[in-house]
Amino acid sequence: MDHIEIREDVSREDIVSAFRSAMVGHFRSHVPGTNINESTLLTTDYLNHFHELVMLLEAVSSEPSDFSGDLMAWHPLTYEEHFSASGFRDKNLAIAAYHRAPPKIRARFDDAVAKLHGEAVTLVAEVSSELNEASKIDENRLRSACENGAARLRALIDQANAIANGEVMPDPGDSGDVGGQAGVDALFDQR
Repeated sequence: MDHIEIREDVSREDIVSAFRSAMVGHFRSHVPGTNINESTLLTTDYLNHFHELVMLLEAVSSEPSDFSGDLMAWHPLTYEEHFSASGFRDKNLAIAAYHRAPPKIRARFDDAVAKLHGEAVTLVAEVSSELNEASKIDENRLRSACENGAARLRALIDQANAIANGEVMPDPGDSGDVGGQAGVDALFDQR
């Protein structure tokens, strides 16, 4: 049996970093052939939850009575909640890989998702309020609220999608354009 020798000059942080790197490598070896991005260890399939809300807003704007119940029942789900309840083939791997995603990338993704959650909850409340008016629904106002809300959600979905796909947007104040694989590599270097 081989013995592993641990040098005394190795810090705890070095050991943790080496272990984390090995775990990330392990997950990257399992994601080819799935919808999980090999660089970010995230999947855009989670964003389908928000695409569903966009479709509900579009449907409510034209047929309020048919879709208002579905809209009012919509609520944000975390990454884990979404995949736990989904039929996604690789849902367990998606959840585990999410927890091993590079910290800077995951933080950006989580920030983008938090913005999506906030906007989504606000929109559902606003449109629900329109639908629950005691008087007749103002169809023009409802349509406008739904269309504007759907457009705002699409923009936020695009941002989260770019992060999950490794098309990292620069931080405000960054001097260079950081995108694609170069952006992912830059984030790894910042860990």
